[in-house]
Amino acid sequence: MRTPIATDEVESTRTERFLAVALTAFLLVGTVWFYVKVEDWWQLYSRTGDCRGSLESCKIPGNEAIQIGVRIGFVLVLCLLGFWTLYRLRRSGSRFLPLGFAFAATGVIMVLVFALDYTFEYADFGPLVLSLLGAAATVAVFIAVQRLLAKRIPAMRVRKGDCPYCGYPVRGKHCEGCGRETIAPCSTCEADRRVGSLHCVACGAD
Repeated sequence: MRTPIATDEVESTRTERFLAVALTAFLLVGTVWFYVKVEDWWQLYSRTGDCRGSLESCKIPGNEAIQIGVRIGFVLVLCLLGFWTLYRLRRSGSRFLPLGFAFAATGVIMVLVFALDYTFEYADFGPLVLSLLGAAATVAVFIAVQRLLAKRIPAMRVRKGDCPYCGYPVRGKHCEGCGRETIAPCSTCEADRRVGSLHCVACGAD
């Protein structure tokens, strides 16, 4: 009978990483197309009966603000959705995590596209808004992932017989790598218990 292996302990292969890059490229093709077409669609929607010229000659005052709003909403939702997908896949230890990186990378790249588009062409606060919201979302996801890893990494190291603090192979009650105690009394039954283990071997307590 084979010993089960946690999928999040297995490194991604080059094939998986390549497919993640390919997915990012394909997603960018579609998202950039939508981003560019927003202006044309809005001009067609806003045309009046007296407008017979090109889309450029039919522009209506105030439309630019609406287009900016639509684009901000689009790239912001795309970025937040990418981060959420990345976090959920990381939390579940899914082998589809590289695809989560692809979604998140697409959102971040589209934010840069928007910033470059409007920073150098308009005196607009759109890029600043996206910068602040994007930075806040990134920090929030980073904190969430760190909390998740703080719970998982020690248990993963204990399963492999390593120190839960530094990952050095354990041979006694103290780690030879960092010097910390790796065996401590269980808070429930006082029996010796590996630091970082999910349950006590004597009483089964968490």
